[in-house]
Amino acid sequence: MRMRNHLNGLIIFGAILLVGLTSNTQATAAEWQAGFAKVVITPDEPMWLSGYGARSKPSEGKIHDLYAKAAVLRDPSGATVVFVSTDLIGVPATMAKFVSAAVAKQHGIPRANIMLTCSHTHCGPAMDDMLSHMLAMKESDWVLVRKNQVQLNAKVIAVVASAIGDLKPAKLSVGNGKTGFAVNRRKPIGEGPVDHDVPVLRVTSLDGKTLRGVVFGYACHNTNLSFYQWFGDYAGLAMIALEERHPDAVALFYTGCGADQNPLPRRKMELAVKYGRMLAVAVDEVMAGAMKPVTGSLGVSMTHVDLTFDALPTKAEVEEQLKTGSRYVQARAKLLLAEYAANGKLRATYPYPVQVWQLGNEITWVALGGEIVVDYSLRLKKELGRDRTWVTGYANDVMAYIPSERVLKEGGYEGGTSMVYYQLPSKWKAGLENQIVKAVRKLAGK
Repeated sequence: MRMRNHLNGLIIFGAILLVGLTSNTQATAAEWQAGFAKVVITPDEPMWLSGYGARSKPSEGKIHDLYAKAAVLRDPSGATVVFVSTDLIGVPATMAKFVSAAVAKQHGIPRANIMLTCSHTHCGPAMDDMLSHMLAMKESDWVLVRKNQVQLNAKVIAVVASAIGDLKPAKLSVGNGKTGFAVNRRKPIGEGPVDHDVPVLRVTSLDGKTLRGVVFGYACHNTNLSFYQWFGDYAGLAMIALEERHPDAVALFYTGCGADQNPLPRRKMELAVKYGRMLAVAVDEVMAGAMKPVTGSLGVSMTHVDLTFDALPTKAEVEEQLKTGSRYVQARAKLLLAEYAANGKLRATYPYPVQVWQLGNEITWVALGGEIVVDYSLRLKKELGRDRTWVTGYANDVMAYIPSERVLKEGGYEGGTSMVYYQLPSKWKAGLENQIVKAVRKLAGK
C-alpha cells in the first residue's frame, strides 16, 4: 500500500512537472507576437506613372494589382514596430510624416518604430513629391496625383491598423539566401560591386505549421519594363508567387541598396517573370532550411543627418537655366526660383533619415533613405557583421540618389546628374558616406 502511494505520488509529481515544462515552453514561444495585413492601392482611374521622365500619357490598364502591406512585430516587453512595404516608386517625406503621425496618434507607436519602404517599381503611380515634376503633366494630371495621394495615405494608415488588429503569438526566425540577377549598371557594366543577398524574416504560428508572413529584400532596381500598365515588376511577381505557394501568408518586399543595380538583361515580360521566380525560390529555400529563431527583444532608434549640397546656384544662374535648360532643368529652375522667392535663398542641407532596429539578438536592421548605392550595404555588413546585418534602402523618404564617396568622385548619373530629376540644386558635398555610416554605427551602438 505504501509502495502504491509512493508510485502515485511520483506519477502526480511527474504530471505536474510535465505541465510546468509545457507551460514554460509555450510561454517562451508566445513571447513574440505578429500581425499582417494588405490592401490594394491600384489607382481607381487612369493617371500618370512614375519612374521614367520620357513617358507621355497616363496609365493603360494593369498587369496585376499594386499593394501596400504591413507587418507588426511585438516583443515580450510589449515594444512594437511597424514595417510597411509598398508597390510604389518612393516614399515622399510628406507621406512618411503624415502616415507615421497618424499611426502614433491612433496606436501610440513612436516614429522610430515605423519603417516605411517601397519596391521602387517604375510602373506605379506618380506621387505628390518632387520626382513627379520631371513628368510632362498638366495641372489636371496633378489634380489626380494629389487625389490619389490622399487615398493612398489613408489606405496605408488603415492597413497598419488591420495588422495591429491581427496580432497573435508567433515564432520569428531569420536567414539569408542568394540570387544573382542584379548587375552593376555603371560602366563598365557588370564589373562593379553587387549584393546578391536575400535576407528573410519568417513568421509562423506558434506550432510552426502555418506560415503567416515573410519579409524579404533584394538590392536591385525594379526596372524590367517601361510601359503604361500598373505592374510591381520582379518584386511584385515574387510576392505573388510566395503568397500562391503559402496561401495563409502575407509576403512583403523591400529594396536594398540597389540604386546602381539593374536586372540584366531586361525589357521583356518573360525576364521579369523569371527574376520574380528566382527571388521567390531563393526565399523558399531559406525558409526550408535551418533558420535562427529570434530571441531577446526589440531595440529601435532613428535620426536625421544633414547632408550638404556641394555648390548652390545663384538666383541669376537659375534664371538662366529657366530660359535655356532642357525640360527637366527648366522644371527644376521653376521650383528653385519659387524657393528663392519664399525664403530669399536655397537650403544648404537636406535632413536624411537613418533608422536602426535591433531584431532580438539576431539582426541589426538598418533603413536608409533615398536611392542608395550598393557600397553602403557592403560596407555596413563588413563593419557590423555580414551574417547579422540587413540594409534596407529607399526607406522613410526617397529624396535623391545617395552615392558613396567612390561613386560621387566618379560622377555620372548616380554621382550627380540625377539630382536634376529630383529637383535638388546640386550634387552632394563630399563626406556624406562617412556621415551616414557614422550615424548608423552610433544608433547601432545604442
